[in-house]
Amino acid sequence: MTKRIQMRKVGVSLPDILAFGFLFGSFVAVVAVGRNWAAPVSALPPIDLSLSSLPYAFFLSFSRIVLAYIFCLFTSLAVGYWAAHSRLAEVILVPVIDIGQSIPVLTFLPGLVLTFLALFPESRTGLEIAAILTLYTGMAWNLMLAFYGSIKTIPREYTETIRSYGYGPLGILLRLELPYAMNAIVWNSMLSVASGWFFLTVCESYKLGDRSFSLVGLGSFMALAADKADYVAIAAGAGLMVVVLVLSDFLVWNPLLRWAERFQRMAPVNEDEDEERVFNFFAKSKRITNFIRTMRRRYAVKFYVNHRRGRRGRNYSAQFRNLGYAALAVASLLTVWGLFGAVEMISGLSMVEWREIVFSAIWTLLRVVVVVALSGVIMVPFGLWLGMRRGPVVKRVQPVIQVIAAFPAPMIFPLFTVLFIHFNIPLSVGSIFLMMMCAQWHLLFNVISGAASVPENLVEVARTSGMGTFDILRRVYLPGTYAQIVTGLITAAGGAWNGCIVAEHVVFRGQAHTTPGLGAYITRATETTNFAGLMASVCVMIVLIVILNRVFWAKLYHVAETKYRLDG
Repeated sequence: MTKRIQMRKVGVSLPDILAFGFLFGSFVAVVAVGRNWAAPVSALPPIDLSLSSLPYAFFLSFSRIVLAYIFCLFTSLAVGYWAAHSRLAEVILVPVIDIGQSIPVLTFLPGLVLTFLALFPESRTGLEIAAILTLYTGMAWNLMLAFYGSIKTIPREYTETIRSYGYGPLGILLRLELPYAMNAIVWNSMLSVASGWFFLTVCESYKLGDRSFSLVGLGSFMALAADKADYVAIAAGAGLMVVVLVLSDFLVWNPLLRWAERFQRMAPVNEDEDEERVFNFFAKSKRITNFIRTMRRRYAVKFYVNHRRGRRGRNYSAQFRNLGYAALAVASLLTVWGLFGAVEMISGLSMVEWREIVFSAIWTLLRVVVVVALSGVIMVPFGLWLGMRRGPVVKRVQPVIQVIAAFPAPMIFPLFTVLFIHFNIPLSVGSIFLMMMCAQWHLLFNVISGAASVPENLVEVARTSGMGTFDILRRVYLPGTYAQIVTGLITAAGGAWNGCIVAEHVVFRGQAHTTPGLGAYITRATETTNFAGLMASVCVMIVLIVILNRVFWAKLYHVAETKYRLDG
């Protein structure tokens, strides 16, 4: 009783203590990560499969995921906003995003490792930055497309209304565009983090020529456990992964999704609706709530409103436009320089190697088409069904989906390979199943976020007009989520291209199981430092992706923007 009275006198509550503990723990974690980065690169510690080493390995992997996601979030919002508001940037950036999400992360790894090892030859900083940027290449693209697609489909009357109140570009971004896209941002953030976990084994354990690199982490732990067929270590790593994913869903993603739903509502919130426990717990702290209110009062009007008290605020649109043109010019020069370097690098390839690359690309392209088609047939109806139910159904199913989607599937790919061998299933067919595990969640998450953002008043109008469930699905939910379905299909195709490197080349018990395809070729080229073959395979993949983008995906996006948008 005495302690409780003393805590009340000084105004300290349990949420305050936990918030302080989180800040202090974050500071300790930053120090620990810095010490690991500063260690000499020549003394990389061996991967320990003892269970006592598992918590520290997970901590290092988690730090890489967090840093990659923070960088991913800010750059994705900036690029998506730029592409949505500049026609020139849109023409250039959207195909670049489509290409970037489809290029397997392993193709970025050799260049990043060699570059940052040259910049930081003495410490592990170079390897750590290369791992984080490689994770970033597997996380950012779907978030860029989701934010871009959300801005492009905002109803025109929303934009006209907020401009009539005197809001400038920053105010429109903070008051309309970010809230409107928040549901898609949260769902695609979950997907980005899941993609980071997915490619963890590739980024932490790899081989370049005669050198092997293994950073201490959960990915390298599971890769070594699979290579040695240590089922106890595999089970321990998988169990820890499941526990962490469940906790992150309860503490982070579910509260954020409940918060994001408030921006999508076109009807009042029901009084009997459950409140979010995590947010309400910290809202009990007067220190936290007062800090948030003070920041809002101090900066809301300053940042949101363009015209205040008869004064016209400074317009930065021209400066940002010039900055954008300068960035595009620099990017164009770098692209031209890179093209000359690529042509010089691949000019020495023989016709036999070109033939192998082209046929490998055709095999992988056929698998990607099958994977996208199967994912669409399965995940679009499932996502729409979940979106139509909303409320309790999604709350029960969403944690399960999040855990399954975020679980690093390459960690258990070797076990699937054993099943394929046991049932005499060739890897050329089994790789389609493995690639679906890489691709289908991109589509499902986008469909759910799109269905959840369909205004409830439109559904009520459809019901009162006598429509049945199937008609509401066909005439309300399907058109309302068309843009998100297109985004999901594009990112699913990118996930399938990305997943080919781990689906077409699987190692178990020291034996490599491969099937003809571009992913298997890229893996071999990386291991043997065949940079000419690696560059040629990337060029062939880019040509295929650009053709698909111009012939197919761009037309679907145009239909989404012009026909299926919720204008009044």
